[in-house]
Amino acid sequence: MTFKTFWRGVFALLLLFVTWQTLTPDPDNTEPSIAIARFIAELLFHDERLGDKVAHFLAYSALGGSAAFAHVELANRRWLTIAALAAYGVLLEFLQGVGGVRMPEFADALANSSGALAAYPAALFIERALSRVRAA
Repeated sequence: MTFKTFWRGVFALLLLFVTWQTLTPDPDNTEPSIAIARFIAELLFHDERLGDKVAHFLAYSALGGSAAFAHVELANRRWLTIAALAAYGVLLEFLQGVGGVRMPEFADALANSSGALAAYPAALFIERALSRVRAA
């Protein structure tokens, strides 16, 4: 299995997981699972209530990073992948309100988009740095 194939699998699984988590009713037992996000929110913003936004950011960071490592390109352009992931995060947040089970939040959509936008170029930088190390 190649590096790119592995990351394509990771990207596909993350995309399915994030979609499922976004569109299903919010289970009562999610609080323990975002404890790390609350910890990060407390560290960065001194407000653990922002843990939900940090969790959104981290989920889309994982999507953006795995897309970069997998070399996911739309129309042979990586920037389109970033735009598509950002738009997907906004779309899913909007779709939450359609079912009436969960309420969409603009701040969540912004966190989703920001995660994809931040992680994708960071992952590309890491990938290029690793290739230079291997070549040396």
